[in-house]
Amino acid sequence: MKLKDGVIITSANGEYVAVAAGDAGRVFNGMIRMNKTAAFIMENMREDTDEAGLVEALCGKYDVDAETARKNVKIIVDRLRSAGLIGE
Repeated sequence: MKLKDGVIITSANGEYVAVAAGDAGRVFNGMIRMNKTAAFIMENMREDTDEAGLVEALCGKYDVDAETARKNVKIIVDRLRSAGLIGE
């Protein structure tokens, strides 16, 4: 799975947001507010990956156990999938 082209992730004053442009903008109109962890997960989805790879990256970046990382990755992936922002 991979984040669709056109998803822009940016931060200002410690707050992270994602907006969709181009092809991604055809399926999602709006803005996603997120925390630093969700932004990290999304950035790692710019390259083709799977949930296990995202869990591994999250555990490598933060002091978090695999089960907690797995739950967080699933939440983010499910939300992005329902918004149509993931190419499988």
